[in-house]
Order: sequence, then C-alpha cells, then structure tokens
Amino acid sequence: MSTTRTGTRKPSKVAPAPRVKRAPSVSFIELPAEVEDSRVADYVAQIEAINRSNAVIEFTPEGRVLTANQNFLNTVGYTLEEIRGQHHSMFCEDTYAASAAYREFWARLNHGDYDASEYKRLGKNGKEIWIQATYNPMRDANGRVVKIIKFATDITAQTARMSDYSGQVEAISKSNAVIEFDLQGNVLSANENFLATVGYSFDEIKGRHHSMFCEEAYHTSAAYRAFWAKLNRGEFDTGEYKRIGKGGREVWIQASYNPIKSRDGKIFKVVKYATDVSAKVKLGGDVQQVTNVVSASSAQLQASAQQMSASAEQTLRQARAVATAAEQATRNVQTVASSTEELTSSIREIAARVQDASLISQQAVRQAASTSDTMNKLGQSSQEIGHVVKVITSIAQQTNLLALNATIEAARAGEAGKGFAVVANEVKELARQTARATEEIGMKIAGVQQDTSLAVAAIKEIAGIIDRISGISTTIAGAVEEQNAATSEISRNVAEAARGTAEVSANISSVTQVAEESGRTAANVKSASDQLSREAEKLAAAIVLFMPR
Repeated sequence: MSTTRTGTRKPSKVAPAPRVKRAPSVSFIELPAEVEDSRVADYVAQIEAINRSNAVIEFTPEGRVLTANQNFLNTVGYTLEEIRGQHHSMFCEDTYAASAAYREFWARLNHGDYDASEYKRLGKNGKEIWIQATYNPMRDANGRVVKIIKFATDITAQTARMSDYSGQVEAISKSNAVIEFDLQGNVLSANENFLATVGYSFDEIKGRHHSMFCEEAYHTSAAYRAFWAKLNRGEFDTGEYKRIGKGGREVWIQASYNPIKSRDGKIFKVVKYATDVSAKVKLGGDVQQVTNVVSASSAQLQASAQQMSASAEQTLRQARAVATAAEQATRNVQTVASSTEELTSSIREIAARVQDASLISQQAVRQAASTSDTMNKLGQSSQEIGHVVKVITSIAQQTNLLALNATIEAARAGEAGKGFAVVANEVKELARQTARATEEIGMKIAGVQQDTSLAVAAIKEIAGIIDRISGISTTIAGAVEEQNAATSEISRNVAEAARGTAEVSANISSVTQVAEESGRTAANVKSASDQLSREAEKLAAAIVLFMPR
C-alpha cells in the first residue's frame, strides 16, 4: 500500500510523485540592522503561527528525527524522547520503508526538492494516521541541505470519511448502473453496468443528450423540460423510469438523479444511480394480469357461490316440498291401493251380477219366444173363432130370415098360424140376440186379435231388447273381465307405486340432506371466494406499490 495520495484519490492507490520545485540558490544582501531585525521578528512570528496550527517535525538529511513540536507528538502519540534520533521510517509501514519509492523520496529531499501530498503514517502502537504534509529541505549559506522540516495537518478523520464515501461510491458503482451528465443533460461518463443495461458502448453515448434514452413523446414534452429544470435547481428526482436502450429495446430502471455541488455550492453535474428493474416490471405486469384473472375468477366464484347457495336453498325448499308431496303421494297411493282393492271386489261382484243378469236375460229371451209362440197360436185360434162366429152370424141371419118367412106364412095362415107366429117371433128374437152376441163376440175377438197382435209385436220387441241386453250383458261381462284384469294390474302397479313412492320419499330425504350439505358447501365456497377476493385486493394493492408509477 502506498503512503501518499493526491486530491481525493483512494488510499490504496499509489499517487504519482508530485511536482517538486528546486529551492532557489541563496544570495546574501547586506541590509540595515533595523530592517534585518524586523524581518527576523516577522519570520519568527510566522514560524510560531505555523507551529501553533501544524504538526512540525525536523529531520537530518539522512532522515533522523531532530525535534518535533507538541502538535506532532499528539498526532503520533509519542514523546519527543521516544522519537528523537529515530529514523523517519518508524512512522512508515515496513513494505514502504523497504521500497525503492521510499529511497527515491529521500533522495529527492536531499537533492533539495520539496514533497507535498497526503501521506499514510503509523503512530504509536501501529495506529494508522493520515496527514496532509509538506517536506521542505532547508539549505545553509552554501546551498547545502542541512535538514528537512515537515509541516503536517492530521486529516485522519477526514480521510476516513473520504475513504468511507469513496468505498460507498465504489460499492454503488459496482452494484448500480451509474451515468453522469452535465447540467444541459449531455453524457459525461458511464460505468459498465449502465452500458450493459442500455446495450451501448461508451463511445456511442459520450457527449450525447440524455433524451436519447427517452421516448420521443416524453423528451419533447413540458414534463421532460420540467425534469431537467428541477435537477438544475439542485432538487434530486427518484422513481421508476421507462427508458429506451439500443435498438429501441424497452428498459425499466429504478433510479435517482442527484445534482452534485462543488465546494462553493454550485451545481456542476448530475449523477444518476440506477438499477435495472425490467424483469421486476415484467413480473409485476404478469402478476397484475394474474391478479386481474384472480379478481375476475374470485368475482365469478362469488357469483357462482351465491347462485349455488341460492340453488341449494331452492333445491332444499323444493326437496322439502317434494318430500311432503311424496309423503302425501304415498298416503294417496296407499288410499288408492285400498280403493283399488275395494273396486276389484266391487267389479268382481258386478261381474257376478252381470253374469246372472245375462243368464236371466237368456231365460227371458227364451220365455219371450215361447210366449210369442203362444200368442201366435192364440191369434190363430182367435181367427178360427172368428170364422166360427162368422158361421154363427150367417146361421143367425138365416134363422132371422126363416123367422121372417115364418111370420109371413103365419099371417097368411091366419088364426091357425098365430101360435106359429109366436114361435117365429121368439126364434126371430133369439136370432137377433144371437146376432148381437155374435157381433159382440166378433168385436171381442177382433179386439183380442188386435191385442194379440200388439202383444206379439211387444213381445218380439221385448225379446229383441232382451236379446240386445243379453248381448250387452255379454259385452259388459267381457269388459268387466278385462276391467278386472286391468284393475288387478292397476292394483299391482299401485302396490309397486306405493313401494316406489316410499323409495322416492327416502331418496328425497337423502336429497334434502344433500341439499343442506350443498347449502353449507356453497356457504363455505362463498366464504372462500370472499377471502380470495380480499387477498386479490391486497395483491392488487401490493402491485400498485410494486408497479412503476
């Protein structure tokens, strides 16, 4: 490690030898005594002032300590007795004290050249000390170097701060993309990290304006002008920025633009420290997209859960209603089954009665047919009686005619025929009575014949009706038989339906339980979807912080 440095360079780097000036040759001019005394007094005053504010030590040309003031002793931690006569190398690291650079250092001093710089020295117990010092060769009247006076200022604390600052800057430079601009925005310098981020070489960006890294719409905007005006006022700017790399490649950086001031407080450049966050921004975009999908899915899941819950409630209500209806249907089916059994018994009874009626109808048909035959025979007998009545009527007419002739003959006979006339009158009277009786009999027979004809017609009609009734009874008997079979089938089906409704009732109970479970599940799904929605909102809020603003 070197022992000197110039400016603000790091301690670890060897500073180039400072420019040295050879002490001018000394010439003596004789001055008046009072002037000489005045000048000496002034020199003494200056030396005293220097001694009060500086650490001062004197060495022989060989580097041996002659004397040192208290400021120097306080700086190195030694007493004068501990260092007097010791070589200057006691204040240096061994590697430097044994180096050619150290020998050259003393050679220059012995040659009369002064040396000024920042030096690393070692105090008592190896304490590291940094000093700002000048080594000044002192010549005698002959121009020969007789001693070396060093004036020093302890800058250890300042150097430590500068070293810390330098280390921090170096660390930042190693881990960040760093670029420097003048106040107009032109590129002054850039480290390798920045060049790798934007894809340019330094020769491609040196002296070019910052706007080369911005979209045209932005670098021509009032916001961009305000951005540089803000930096020129000494206000830093930090955030996530969209920049354009080589070939138009989009680059996102997390950066701070820092106006740098000189010792007099004037801003002379802007340094930007940046980190490439393109991957993070892309990830943020992807996460945002996922968040949007999650939010949409959560909303859809919530809607589905609500619909599922409503459907479950509706299913539960319907299942309960169906269960009630199924129980009622079971009771109704059981009632129908009982009624069907009664109907079956009634149909069987009706079938028996219809069968009996059919038999009776058949007997009635046969009796009606027999009665019709009898009535036909009665009609024929009435006709025959009519013929007999006609004969009797004819006989009565002839008898009446004979009685008339007998009366006429009795009148002709006179007295002798009176008795015969009486008999003739009686016969005539009997003939009239016979004629009247015969007429009445004829009328009765005619009435009997008419009634017989009507009776025969009625009996035939009754026989036809009974025959139709018999046919209908037969048809009814067949239908009843079929109905009996159908009723038996119905009875069997009703019994099966009764078992089915019982199973339906049991299944509906299961459906009710499942519906209730679905309702609980829907509630759980809704709760989970609500939680998912809240988490999605939290994620979206986090993304707002994560994404560039």
